[in-house]
Amino acid sequence: MKKTFYTIICVALILASCKTIEDREELGPILTADQLDFVVKQPSTGSNSIILESKTQGAIPYWDWGTGFSNKMKDTIYIPFKGTFTIKYTAFCAGGTITDSATFTIAANDDAFFDKNPLWKGLTGGGTGKTWVMAIDFPGGNFAGNGPQESPKPAWWTMNAGSYNQSTTDDEMYMDLQGAANFKRKFGDGSIAKGFFGMLPDVTFNGITFNAFEIIGGPKFPWPGAGQYHVTNLTSDELVLHEYKQFNVCCYKRKGFSY
Repeated sequence: MKKTFYTIICVALILASCKTIEDREELGPILTADQLDFVVKQPSTGSNSIILESKTQGAIPYWDWGTGFSNKMKDTIYIPFKGTFTIKYTAFCAGGTITDSATFTIAANDDAFFDKNPLWKGLTGGGTGKTWVMAIDFPGGNFAGNGPQESPKPAWWTMNAGSYNQSTTDDEMYMDLQGAANFKRKFGDGSIAKGFFGMLPDVTFNGITFNAFEIIGGPKFPWPGAGQYHVTNLTSDELVLHEYKQFNVCCYKRKGFSY
């Protein structure tokens, strides 16, 4: 009898735990654009610092300025580029989302910021723009391959114009600091893929420290193809890229330069 009683209790508990709760809170309405309350301002006219503040009641903010984002109620962001920018403000509320935007203008590139790492200006011709191409006429002919992580040219397995995949030897890689850290790859067929670039932590091999960067958003240099690189040689005319922390290496040159 006792066993039967406990069985009945267990079944009752199971049925109770499976009961659907019908008393649910209804979602509220979607806000309209005129109900959004947010602030986008600069401490001074043309400043590189931008103050963001969401005052929309009952909403979670999401700020998107193209090269970054934030979900803080109040935040200060920093953009080192000159130009006019649009920031999107999205409010996540009970009934869904609503988006508005604001624009602001930055008066000048922050040279002090870019001077912290020589790659910013070295890769971009001082910021105004530079085009790099594969150095297929590199002295000795071997412009790509691999070698020690600190090497300024291929040293082990090597490739020349005859042994490399020639479909990409005519590609052009353009970089500038005009409104963003822009990267464009122009393919031999004339098509263009666009992205951005940013800095990676420096690396040290055999006591020598090298700057590093990465391509963001799709396109990349033809070789090495990983999209992240440390630089073992950079002049106004020459650029030598290693796959970041690895051995694959390729020599590039400024478009128009000949050895």
